[in-house]
Amino acid sequence: MNKCDDLDKQYVLNTIISEMSSMPSLFSVASDTNFTRNRIFAFKETLTTILGMAGGSLNKEIYDHFKTNKIIPTASAFVQARAKVLPEAFQFLFHEFNNNCSDNKLYKGYRLLAVDGTDLNIPKNPNDKETYLNQGFNQLHINALYDVENHTYTDALIQGRCVTNEISAVSTMIRRNRFSKPTILIADRGYECFNLFELCNRINNLNYLIRVKNGGIREVSELPMRELDRDMAIEIRTTQTKADKIAYANRTAHFLSGKSKFGKYKKSQTWDFESKSIVRFRVVRFKITEDTYETIVTSLNRFEFPLSEIKNLYHKRWGIETSFRELKYALGLVNLHSKKRQFIEQEIWARLTMYNYAERIIQRVIVRQDKSRKWAYQVNFTMGFTICLDYFRHPNINSPPNLENLISQYILPIRPDRADKRKLKPKSVVGFLYRVA
Repeated sequence: MNKCDDLDKQYVLNTIISEMSSMPSLFSVASDTNFTRNRIFAFKETLTTILGMAGGSLNKEIYDHFKTNKIIPTASAFVQARAKVLPEAFQFLFHEFNNNCSDNKLYKGYRLLAVDGTDLNIPKNPNDKETYLNQGFNQLHINALYDVENHTYTDALIQGRCVTNEISAVSTMIRRNRFSKPTILIADRGYECFNLFELCNRINNLNYLIRVKNGGIREVSELPMRELDRDMAIEIRTTQTKADKIAYANRTAHFLSGKSKFGKYKKSQTWDFESKSIVRFRVVRFKITEDTYETIVTSLNRFEFPLSEIKNLYHKRWGIETSFRELKYALGLVNLHSKKRQFIEQEIWARLTMYNYAERIIQRVIVRQDKSRKWAYQVNFTMGFTICLDYFRHPNINSPPNLENLISQYILPIRPDRADKRKLKPKSVVGFLYRVA
């Protein structure tokens, strides 16, 4: 389908679903037999039901979706129908929806993509070695690329918590995306890696800004602990000749595990490029408290992005953290509706799609600012997501103009520079018997 002007996200999403429904065999487990007979849960209804799910029980979600119909199908019928749908169907829908919506907000001509991951507790299953932890629970890890300026997810990759490799995940997402506009990849500690630096260096229109540990990279840790801005060039080798060993001993080169001499990939491989490569990057260190410094490794030009601008760019990374909170709680991702890994992955991609759908609507809402108020105001995103989800389920009840007006009635004050210590505590998966009514 052709790109639209983004005036009606409901139309865009429904059009993609309808096009997928015209060829369900491409997205079904058994392409010859699934969705070939006339049932209430046809391919389209199955997809829209999963997309419209919130935090209630399975029966409640089905009732909410079909409450305007004469017949309410059973939970058993729904489970049998969703078992026919491949998780890749929702992944395809997510990417097609993104491709047909123009997210045009840029930061000084650059697209800002934050990368991070979040853990999702799933029902206990000791037999799933990829997700079962020794503490006695199971987790999936969702790696995501998040468009900071447009408040939408660009890509994601799901891994079992026991086999999580965030650097491998972001490398995979980078390789399968095209960067038609100048882009800055922003990441927190844990993503510092010569291989990732060089991958970004070799891709047109892709820059990076990654916070690193002060004692992580050897050459960086040897720099004086004060504000600075320096260029570095590190030589990488993957062989063990006499000359290489002398270079390693003299600390003029780093050894990384590369491809085998037959060109095959090794499990221990941490370098994907030719041996004797020079990785070039810029190191920026700045003070955040009287005795604390942060260190950033970046490929950005210092004349276009001086130290003060680097600080501002890194601060923008926090947008992906708040998006995870909204994804899990405002959109109800923590309230899963199955124990099966296949169904859980369906719901993850469905929630990511609906997050983008709701954000693209909310971003159009105009909040009128009253000068008599102490604070500026913004949309209450929890209520915004609730209203958008209800509109997706029942578009005939709420027309688009009323939808935006309704969202604008729910607002919250913006209080800048607020600080509150993060209250971290373990949380288990929400049991099926304890869902909201």
